[in-house]
Amino acid sequence: MKVWRLASSVWTLTLWLAIFAATLLILQPKLHEKRKLLSFLCHLALALPFISLSSRFLVNDTSILHVAAYGGAALPLKYRFAATWAAREGPILLWVLWMSLLSWIWRKPLSGENAKDTKGLTAHQIRLRLVHGFSLLLLVISLILDPFRVNEFEWIGRGLNELLQTDLMVIHPPLVFLSYSLCLHIAAISISSFYSSNSEDIQNRILTVARPALFIATLGIGLGGLWAYLILDWGGYWAWDPVETGSFLPWLALVVIVHLRTRPGKTPDNVWIGAGLVAGALAIFATLVTRSGGVWASSVHTFVVNDGGTPPSEVFGRFMVLRDEAAGVEVMSYLMIILLFIGVWLTMQRRSIRSSEINQNGIYLFFIPVVLAIFAFLFDLKIYSLIPVFIFPIIVYLNLILDISNDKDVENSLPLEWQFPFEKLIPILMIIPIILSFINGDVFFSLLCLIFFTPVYYSINPTKQWGWATGGIMLALASAWSGLVELPVAASVLIIFVSPWLLVEDDKTKSDKGFDITSRKDQQRIALWATVVISGLYLILTLAILLASIDSVNLSAHELYGAPFMLAIAIAMFTYTMRKEEPKTIFSVAMSVFTASLCLAILAPEWLGQDSHTSVSEYITRGTIAWISLPMLLVTMVPMANEVLTQIQRKSRTPIMKRIPVGAHLVHLGLILLMIGHIFTTTLVNREDASHRVSLVQNEIIIHGDYGYQFLEIVLEDEGLEVGDGYVGIRIAVYELDGTVAQNQIAIVEPGMLRFDSTGTARSEVDALSRWHGDIVFIFDGSQASGLMQQANVDGLDSVEMVRVTIYDLPNSHLVWLGWSLMLIGMAHIAIISKRKNSALSDDDSHIEQEE
Repeated sequence: MKVWRLASSVWTLTLWLAIFAATLLILQPKLHEKRKLLSFLCHLALALPFISLSSRFLVNDTSILHVAAYGGAALPLKYRFAATWAAREGPILLWVLWMSLLSWIWRKPLSGENAKDTKGLTAHQIRLRLVHGFSLLLLVISLILDPFRVNEFEWIGRGLNELLQTDLMVIHPPLVFLSYSLCLHIAAISISSFYSSNSEDIQNRILTVARPALFIATLGIGLGGLWAYLILDWGGYWAWDPVETGSFLPWLALVVIVHLRTRPGKTPDNVWIGAGLVAGALAIFATLVTRSGGVWASSVHTFVVNDGGTPPSEVFGRFMVLRDEAAGVEVMSYLMIILLFIGVWLTMQRRSIRSSEINQNGIYLFFIPVVLAIFAFLFDLKIYSLIPVFIFPIIVYLNLILDISNDKDVENSLPLEWQFPFEKLIPILMIIPIILSFINGDVFFSLLCLIFFTPVYYSINPTKQWGWATGGIMLALASAWSGLVELPVAASVLIIFVSPWLLVEDDKTKSDKGFDITSRKDQQRIALWATVVISGLYLILTLAILLASIDSVNLSAHELYGAPFMLAIAIAMFTYTMRKEEPKTIFSVAMSVFTASLCLAILAPEWLGQDSHTSVSEYITRGTIAWISLPMLLVTMVPMANEVLTQIQRKSRTPIMKRIPVGAHLVHLGLILLMIGHIFTTTLVNREDASHRVSLVQNEIIIHGDYGYQFLEIVLEDEGLEVGDGYVGIRIAVYELDGTVAQNQIAIVEPGMLRFDSTGTARSEVDALSRWHGDIVFIFDGSQASGLMQQANVDGLDSVEMVRVTIYDLPNSHLVWLGWSLMLIGMAHIAIISKRKNSALSDDDSHIEQEE
């Protein structure tokens, strides 16, 4: 036992070494310029705890409690390695490793970062301090969780969760955490730019990180979808599970960021900074969704779970319950970082109307979670349980308070053309969230309202802040649709966001040139604005539905309310790719397709087959939802494919810096194909419909859908399995039909189920038959597994005469994976070109005149 304790102390020493290294890098962010070797060793030390923990799993060192709980000598080496991130401790250390690697890659100043403020730190120094500060926070949290704790009683746990014992789980989680690390680096760039008053070349700084981040996020999410497709007994790649949806949010933020350069006009620096803050905040939020087990009780991905009683009905309240849990320090630290991000946003909006210098002390607010975590470790306190609940929302105002205290001219702190009557008595920025929280009880909704209201509030001319007002209106609508808030509350918020246009008189001195949808210039301006606006509004919608889906997944809401956004993005892509055609022709075709979509959605929703007849509400079916966007996507696919071919053919004649790279069009084409595939594999499939479950009689062909199926035999295996302790499967012959008669046998499939005795659980082994038109997915009905095995063992395999299997015929499923692959190829192309040329997307391509 003493030897075990000594070994554990040695491994724990790597944590202390990493903490020392992180502290040194915070104090000396430019250490690499003075002592390169020491800087390299410090970055290596940050990665050392994860390397040490993974090595313990690889050798199955059960003297460490964490390894004894989730490892296993019978596991293949790759799954032992994957077990490193099976619980709380491993992923945190993995996150530190990625943060260390990225901080080393971008240890030198990014474009424009070296400009020094007259009285403070450079953007480069602030960025590195923030990055290493987050690593320090993670390390202190790890110290509290004690990943190298001694297994004093030689206890052996249940082992690795059976769903994680797959090859894709060796790759998917690290990629997701890498994408989150990249998002946090983008946020650090934004915060450092703000506090250093240096936004020189901010767009290139952010895009340098955002482009590879989008590629990694797309790869990680896609591999997660492939895991769900092959392992889960869902029969699809996407189910709007809370963890899936959470990881989708920073992806949408990254999409907005990489398209900010292509929108018409110059993007203000504050928008770039704000977009970076959103990406970082959503990466932290996505982590919260995964790691605050029990908040989103509906997630099948929540492998990190805490027990508790009856939870509150809204997200923020459930987070507060976790203050008293063992993992409270981790969860609340992440929440505090999000609140501090919001605080930077509020302060930046106020700073836009002030000329005094920014108070750089706001940077150190981000070290509050670090200090609290250190106190929790030193005094063994559930530190956050000592903080009253009402204190947490106030954190968003700490930065603002510091900024106000730095003002010398308080009287002119609000040079606005419009104000509410009692502004001097009661700060509107504080009173509105308080009122909303009191009325509705949802703090996150109130904070989101505050985020969108602040730019309008601090604007000299609020009517020009139409983008933020539109976001607030979308938030109100989405929250009402999803049931996040009651209708009167949503209506009140909507009125607040339209109030500038009601309170401020129109400027009649300005000439109104009008807007003509049939003009080339206006059409292309809309097309170029579309990606930023549509993606941003869709992000708000998705976040609102996620916040409302804490007890059950609202798949119908995602599909129904998302369909108009898919239609809008298809129209925008069609308009852009057809830009050389007559504007009136473009308008006519788009309107004709849109009209046809509405007619088909209303009059013939069942024509698409599959489960198009299934109702999602009293008047709407799955077919109705599909028809909203499908025709426009199909029409857009043709000119988009032609655009890709045209760009490839022009490659030898037109310099790449003079046009949008072919990679961008590959991404767009891939997205269209993926959305078409999504409609056929998700929107039109009702996986709760019992008609997909088929009973098969041995040696009898059963006609189901467009194929015949024959149960041949049952398969039992107990030896030679890579994972699991036993396997039961059923062999099924698949036949093509000639009319209603089964003719040619085309394949034999074998869906089954693996048994895991250590956990007393089982895992579905999905089989899929790939055809030219798509996949047919076969899922073994797990409820019959134990009965079949018992019957086969007692009476023999031949005694099993009937089995049940779930069958999903998924036409066009190949388009999902083809589209995803094209998107990855295009994103990789853009990232490589931008690395070599400093920018793959030329500003000239943002203007229609140079594309004609």
